[in-house]
Amino acid sequence: MNYFYNTIILLVIVVFISNLYLSIKKNHSIETDKKSKRDLATDKFDFDENVDFYYNNLINSLVLFTYDSEKLKELEPILIDPLTELYEEIDYAFIPDLLESVFRNKMIDLKHKSLLLEFKQNVDQIPNEIWNYNSIDDNIIWKKLRFKANEILEKIGVNTRIYDQKYNSIINVN
Repeated sequence: MNYFYNTIILLVIVVFISNLYLSIKKNHSIETDKKSKRDLATDKFDFDENVDFYYNNLINSLVLFTYDSEKLKELEPILIDPLTELYEEIDYAFIPDLLESVFRNKMIDLKHKSLLLEFKQNVDQIPNEIWNYNSIDDNIIWKKLRFKANEILEKIGVNTRIYDQKYNSIINVN
């Protein structure tokens, strides 16, 4: 029963984030149309106001990919379902406008963009049947991704492998 409530809460959060993104995207489109005669490269976009959140999300998604199954399971009190979060967090981190905001604001050097996009492409190719805790520890695809996530974090200057809870909210349904 508790799993059911946790799943519902997770779905509500995902829907909320999706609606927030669509709202921002819609407002951004309206503003972009208004600015069409100006040089957009020099303007500050609405997304830029939340760039710290997008950066945190991107780093957290990479950090989650450095974890083995035990480390992921330790996050259950925070993330409810770490496997779902692993997938959802990286999907959100790579929404094009949000990712571009991270580079535009120089949170991560643009030279690392292709490396990050390649990593996301590799994640997208993970077969559904190995999205489970046993495979995370034993499957060669997961081992390579774990190595690559660590390598990327090192290259972009992130030394810690601790999931940052700065933007997490814990919801107690009891």
